[in-house]
Amino acid sequence: MDGPRNGREKTRLRNGAALTGVAAALVAVVLWSTNALAAKFALAEFGVVQVLALQFGGATATLATLRALRSRWDKTSSQKNANWPSGRFRDVLGGVMVGVVGLTGTIFLQYLAFAVAPIVEANVIAYGWPLFAALWAALAYRSRQTLAGVPLAMVGFAGVAIMLGAGGGLGSIGGTAGYAAALASAVCMTFYTVMSGRLRVPADTFLLPATAFGMIAVLMLCVTGLAPWSWASTSSGAWAASVYAGVGPMAGGFLLWSRAMSGDGAKRLAPLGYATPLLSTALLLLVGETFTPDALIGAALVLVCSIGVLVVNGKEHG
Repeated sequence: MDGPRNGREKTRLRNGAALTGVAAALVAVVLWSTNALAAKFALAEFGVVQVLALQFGGATATLATLRALRSRWDKTSSQKNANWPSGRFRDVLGGVMVGVVGLTGTIFLQYLAFAVAPIVEANVIAYGWPLFAALWAALAYRSRQTLAGVPLAMVGFAGVAIMLGAGGGLGSIGGTAGYAAALASAVCMTFYTVMSGRLRVPADTFLLPATAFGMIAVLMLCVTGLAPWSWASTSSGAWAASVYAGVGPMAGGFLLWSRAMSGDGAKRLAPLGYATPLLSTALLLLVGETFTPDALIGAALVLVCSIGVLVVNGKEHG
């Protein structure tokens, strides 16, 4: 008698979890889409290390507050969240490693790229990480959907190669070094996407140490004089943009993406990340940023790849 009822209840719960995952992924994409725009305004007045210090500080404060609230809820709730068992030391340590490589590495390399390369092109490369995720999904799952993403990813990689070639001399302003940092950031973000959903501890357990590590590292650069803090002629807008990048795209974006990637989310929802370079590029172009001719071709290929994967993914789940 209870069999059909229990089956319907399990289906309802699965559907609810799937919708929650989609919503979390979409909000994360929206937050990330504003990241390059915030960086543009922050880096106009601050050095990159100063921006990172405020960004990591804002993220650390946000995650610490959320963790305190969750701990209070666990103490007062009669039933703790069964989806997040108490983590063993090995699980926590593994999570922290994922957070440091995936979050700290992604953001540090991303903002380095924003600071030394043309921001539109650097943004397209850094947020082209779903190209790597598509190759991983094809190897891991070998479904029709994931295999369809491989030729599209190759088109995207061709665009990245063109942009790397358009960067000029290695280490020059707007040169190949900045684009290489953006590409390395994309690799770190792919690693986070694949690994975060497999962790057995709450996201704030590993994201908070990662942001705290990043904050301490960049503050040490300031204190030691390697990147001295400049207080002169910095507007409140630069401060607000830097802190927002930590509270919104970093803390909020990574927390929500972790939620979306849980279970088989990395297989189902990672292609939604392709919307990030589309939205973020549109925002940058709206505020007056432009492409160089060669970079325009490369970026166009990456964006065509992004649109193609989103279309394929939409048909698969439509």
